[in-house]
Amino acid sequence: MIQSKQDVIQWLEENRQPFIAIADAIWANPETAWQEFKASKMQADFLQAEGFCITWDIAEINTAFIAEWGKGRPIIGFIGEYDALAGLSQKNQPTQEPVVPGGPGHGCGHNLLGTGGMAAAVAIKRWLEANAIPGTVRYYGCPAEERTSGKTFMARAGAFDDLDAAFNYHPDSLNMPDKGSAVGVYDLTFRFHGTSAHAGGSPHKGRSALDAVELMNVGVNYMREHITEKVRMHYAITHGGDVPNIVPAEAEVWYF
Repeated sequence: MIQSKQDVIQWLEENRQPFIAIADAIWANPETAWQEFKASKMQADFLQAEGFCITWDIAEINTAFIAEWGKGRPIIGFIGEYDALAGLSQKNQPTQEPVVPGGPGHGCGHNLLGTGGMAAAVAIKRWLEANAIPGTVRYYGCPAEERTSGKTFMARAGAFDDLDAAFNYHPDSLNMPDKGSAVGVYDLTFRFHGTSAHAGGSPHKGRSALDAVELMNVGVNYMREHITEKVRMHYAITHGGDVPNIVPAEAEVWYF
């Protein structure tokens, strides 16, 4: 019988192995933004077995879901994530050694983050159920946190509108409650189109899309002295051509 806060803690201690297994499985199968098919299904299947109703395709995102149990208020949400980071493949050890060189990995601990939120949702559901207390528990499976986009589309679709409270958890070096805010983010991709040409034989016939990307970046860097201190501008050139001896007709830069 789960009645007190200590009972909830004890239940989590006694039932932590299934959650550890899920976190380990997500670690072993890292999936980057928008590709979290195994992780999302693994969590949804577990929550469904625990009595939660599953709704998929939140905001038309096929790796986003909501698991809900109970009725009435308060409506309490637990916000989970499960996407990995590109290029951070890592064996389960303290020294750096990739499983797959250049492959993705959970360098930000989202295998723990989502599973921890899911465990909290199940524990609160059990407490409400045991004490016949009204309330609704939701777990939100949120994709693409590392691309800063998943929750944006879900919020735009109204997924969080009726919540009375929402909780998130993130792995860190210590346990503590926290609240605060962060700067907003625009996720923008700029694509430039030019004219290809042989760079050695007829460079004058080309119009380099990569030049356009580089000129844009130079202009942005000149802007830095004219923006407020809270503004950040970061970019990565995601495509700059194929080989040096061809003037690139296509180029792309990704900005936050």
